[in-house]
Amino acid sequence: MWWRVMHRHPGHFRFPVHLSGSAASRALRGVQNGQVAAVFCSSFYVETITGFVCIGNETLEPAPLNLITDAPAGTDWSASGVRHGEQVNVSSMSIDIGQRFSFPLSGTTGWQPDPPPKAWKFADLKQGLDAFRGATTERVPREGLGHFLHATSRSENDDPVTRRAQGPILEAQQWLTASMTTPDKRWPDPHWVHPLIGLGPGLTPSGDDFISGMMIALHYLEQSDVRQSVWKLASGRTKDVTTPISYAHLEAASRGEGSRGIHQALTAMMTGQTAAIEDLMKGIDHIGHTSGWDAIAGAVTVFDARLCSHRPHLSQEATAETSYYSAVR
Repeated sequence: MWWRVMHRHPGHFRFPVHLSGSAASRALRGVQNGQVAAVFCSSFYVETITGFVCIGNETLEPAPLNLITDAPAGTDWSASGVRHGEQVNVSSMSIDIGQRFSFPLSGTTGWQPDPPPKAWKFADLKQGLDAFRGATTERVPREGLGHFLHATSRSENDDPVTRRAQGPILEAQQWLTASMTTPDKRWPDPHWVHPLIGLGPGLTPSGDDFISGMMIALHYLEQSDVRQSVWKLASGRTKDVTTPISYAHLEAASRGEGSRGIHQALTAMMTGQTAAIEDLMKGIDHIGHTSGWDAIAGAVTVFDARLCSHRPHLSQEATAETSYYSAVR
């Protein structure tokens, strides 16, 4: 493997950055130093005074915090010697980690997700959701909150994270439906947010990823006031109960920004592009351990609620099929 070759021939390694997410670009702007905040096999996080960036090899998914480099797919940063707490020097030209690694920035292209579809129909959204659920019945990991895509798999799962999430997610479905139905914007605070923040293990807990998916979907539906209500409560609590890196991902989601695979899946569902679903699921599989599926479950909860809020224009049968809340109550 590449890292073993590197250990045999120690030296200085340069891996140019060719793609930078919008949040990563902001985190690097005007700073001079930072430190390694977390290290994994295929990527590692650097914290600066203005935020976080995630540096990875050529297989890293485009996302707001990500810097995608030319490092080969087999690169193992943890085994290669990148260490938590290590000092990082940042300039307009390069990110340098000790005397070992340089990540030139001169050829970097900025990345932002494609904008949400402007023209979509409720019938297409229903078709996209039905097709997505049908294709993911056996695909969703048992860990995390992805199984909230399916009422039956949720009811059969006795995981403690699932049990703790069940009540807040059902409350979220009700709150979202009411909020997107109420024209005068006089809805109560979304207190269901609090028990979800920090829920689950890992660097980005499943509850956080679920809420991120919700906020991105609300951005897609142009429900900015509803999204800001969710973020107001989430941001007021997040720093106390979850990780700083997870907060950074949530903050990006509050702007409607997430991993490319999430955006592609949401666009396909909203526009009824059922033929693309199989390929999109592969992309979701590669977003964190369960983060992709947690976020998609949150987004689908929002889409279900939007269909329920549109109830007068749907048949009773279609509403029952598309409403997750109806399926589990």
